This record gives sequence, structure tokens and C-alpha cells, in this order.
Amino acid sequence: MKKWVPTVLVVLVLIVGWVYAANQNYFREEEAENVKLLGIQSDDVQSIIIHEPSTDTTEAEASPSSSALELKDGVWSMVEPKAYPLNGYTISSWLEALSGADQELVVEETPTDLEKYGLGSNATRLDIKLKDSRDITLTIGGQLPADDARYVQVDSGPVVAVQSETIGNMELTRRDLLDTTPFNLDETNVTSLEWEGEAATWMLKSAAEDGATERTWTLNGEPIESTDAVSLIGKIKNLSTADDVRKASELKDTVPRFTLSVEQTVNGETVTDVYRGLTLPSEPDLIYVITPDGQWAYALQADTLQDAENFPDTLKASDTSTEATGEDSTSSAE
Repeated sequence: MKKWVPTVLVVLVLIVGWVYAANQNYFREEEAENVKLLGIQSDDVQSIIIHEPSTDTTEAEASPSSSALELKDGVWSMVEPKAYPLNGYTISSWLEALSGADQELVVEETPTDLEKYGLGSNATRLDIKLKDSRDITLTIGGQLPADDARYVQVDSGPVVAVQSETIGNMELTRRDLLDTTPFNLDETNVTSLEWEGEAATWMLKSAAEDGATERTWTLNGEPIESTDAVSLIGKIKNLSTADDVRKASELKDTVPRFTLSVEQTVNGETVTDVYRGLTLPSEPDLIYVITPDGQWAYALQADTLQDAENFPDTLKASDTSTEATGEDSTSSAE
């Protein structure tokens, strides 16, 4: 028995050593560290120029279009091609996507033919200037043949692969960044809407009764369901233009179509905004919504505003239909 003692001791030492090594992660593969594509923070960015690929196949119009955005006094604005209003939430998400992007792998260290990766002259390119005066050029190319990723090059560095989902959050166009919704409403803040138009005039008003969990709503002084009121506000809030926003001063010889006065409670204060709807004799199917500051004109199809203008009639028709259905059910039961 004694001759087995050394062997048993050696085995015990090996077991204890193995357990210790396992607990210290000696047998685990070191996780690959994600490599940031740009190596920047979102707060580092001072300006960006977007060069979008041309969608025109004719030689004369083959040059990419570009848009320039810059940060001034803490606010992002577009300076080229025009000082269009921007969607602040989209801008913030975009900058986070750019700073947070990871590269998956290096495809070619010293590329000699960028065209085969879709990284040529007609690729999407972002010229990024940082607050410390550094410049970064980000070029986004084509799809990898066997992976859900896109070819990307930073400055004149290697061609790398970046996940397509990540690229989708980075490769935004000028249209994606614009604020395309003219009505700045928040359903939780709105206390009244007053519409004065050609076809109808109505007043939607809310009141919060003491101890009530929900606000009550009236339309022209008559009570209506809260769901109907909130639905209308949501529809107006989500109306969006399909065209570029125009300077209101560019519109000449306009004809008034409606005004919408919006009263909201913001940070305990009552704020009233007035939106005007105008048409041009040459474009009768469009209504230009002028923002309260009088600067911008959003072109909306006239029929998209009919739901708002005809809200009282639509609600009345719905109530009549509901009553008729109830009477039919009662008759059938008898």
C-alpha cells in the first residue's frame, strides 16, 4: 500500500492544480476584443458631409449629391444644400451608431482595387471633422458575398467588414435626417386644438378633473371618448411631407386654407402654436403647412388633411353607425 502513496499524492496535486487553473480561466479562450471602426465618441464630432451615390444613370448627372451638417452652439443644423430643419432624435441616434460601430474582420490590408468592393467614386462617403480638427473619411461599399456584412474603408486604411445592420444605422441620407413632420405635438401635453378651415370649424378641448385618472375631452362643447381625441392628435402629429421642406418666404400668391391653433402645457407653462395651411393656384392638390415661426413650409397632400378637417362629421357618422348596430342587435334579441 505504501508504494501507491507517492502516486496518489501526485494525482491529488494534479487535480488541485487543474481545478485552480480552471478557476483562473487558464483553459478558456480569450474573448476577441471588439475593434471600434472609427475610435471616436459621438460628442467628438463637429461636422459631417454626406456624399450620396447618384441614382441617375446618365453621365451628365452621375456626380454624387452632398449635404453638409454642423454643430453650432450645441445644436445640429444643415448648412448645405439648404438650412433644412433636422430631426434631433435621428441625429443623436446616428452619431451613436457611428461612434459605436465595430469592424468584424479585415478583408484586405492594402487594397489596390477598391471598385471590386463597391468603394469607388460612386460609393456613399462621410467626411467627418472632429472637434480637435482631425478629419475622418468613411466610405461604405457593397455586400460581402457570403456574409451579412458590408465592405467599409476608413481613410485610406484596410478594407474591413461591418455588419449590415450596423451599416443601416450609419448610412443615412439627407432625407432620413430631415424633420419631415410639420406639427410639433405631444398627446400628453395637448390641452386644446382649434381648427378653422374652409369646410369646417371645430374646437377640441380637454380638462383634468380632480381625482380623475384620465382627462375628459369635449368637441365643440360636447363630450367625446378620450380614445377618439388622442387618435386625432396622433394622426395630425404623424403627418409627414414626401418632399423637401421649403422656405415659407418662397411661396407667393398663396390662398389660405386653414389655421390650427394648438395649446399645450410644457413644463407647467401654457404654450400656444398656430399653424397655417396655404395653397398655390398652380398646385391645388397640395397644402403647405407653415410652422409657427413662419420659416418653413411643408407640402402635404390635401386629402391627408381631410381626416382632421372633417373630424366632427366622421365622429358623428361613427356614433350613428354604432347606435344603429346596437338597435339591430336589440331587435334580433326580441
